[in-house]
Amino acid sequence: MTIYNSSIKNYINNNHEIEILNSTCNFSEGPLWHTDGYYLFSDIPENVIYQVFPGKGKKIYLQNSGFSINDELVFPQMKGSNGLAFDIDNNLIICQHGNHAIAKYDGSSIIPVVSQFNQKPFNSPNDVIVHPNGTMFFSDPPYGLKDQRLIPGKYQPVAGIYYRKDGVIKLLCDQYQYPNGVCLSPDKKTLFTCSNKEFERFVLMFDAETFQPKGIFCNENGDGIKCDKHGNVYLCTREGILILDDYGKRSALLELPTIAANICWGGKDQKDMFITARQNIFLIRNFMK
Repeated sequence: MTIYNSSIKNYINNNHEIEILNSTCNFSEGPLWHTDGYYLFSDIPENVIYQVFPGKGKKIYLQNSGFSINDELVFPQMKGSNGLAFDIDNNLIICQHGNHAIAKYDGSSIIPVVSQFNQKPFNSPNDVIVHPNGTMFFSDPPYGLKDQRLIPGKYQPVAGIYYRKDGVIKLLCDQYQYPNGVCLSPDKKTLFTCSNKEFERFVLMFDAETFQPKGIFCNENGDGIKCDKHGNVYLCTREGILILDDYGKRSALLELPTIAANICWGGKDQKDMFITARQNIFLIRNFMK
């Protein structure tokens, strides 16, 4: 680990071990902790959501998790589910590339929740987070489309970030060509958004209740984005997992054997870091103090 600011040691354990829980994935994404003691994650090309108990192998949790229709315009390698979250009723919320939609899994069936905006399907919903008040935020880049490019005649003409409140969907942001990660601050008052493209090197902030822009948090870019309970922001980049302080300054860089797509916090005290990183699934126990 590279330390840029020694104060980060007040929040994380620098002496840590990176465990490889699995190395047989195709493209792992959408990590999520369940309080019953297991993690969920998507394997996008396999169109499967897997379940992992620490110390045990992965097993199929949900098949056909992101693609259940026949559409020749879908980018075939990336047709499955991506980002995952729980809603306020503890249903599993699923970003579906191939179905161009967001669905929920209630334990028995997959039910469409968000499928279109302005009478057109979405591009390929990528990441999602649900506010405690029920508002859903999600990104919609063209990564699941043919050639990973917008097809305005059939899908959304912009790659947007949206919110859904009281059943109504509205466009929050159209400033990225490839919007990606979304996450909430510890107090749930701020939404952070990012793009993993180098030419879109800015993390934006929005008020999570009024939906008004709050400016640029930092000039960095990343795939997944998460906050810890202390207010530090974690960006999954090609360099590794970049940790920023609450002012957007670099605090540390956690280097990994493969490129991380996203992380989540888990374990009994929510101090373990679970990482989806291409073919690998990593776990760092007690990473956060």
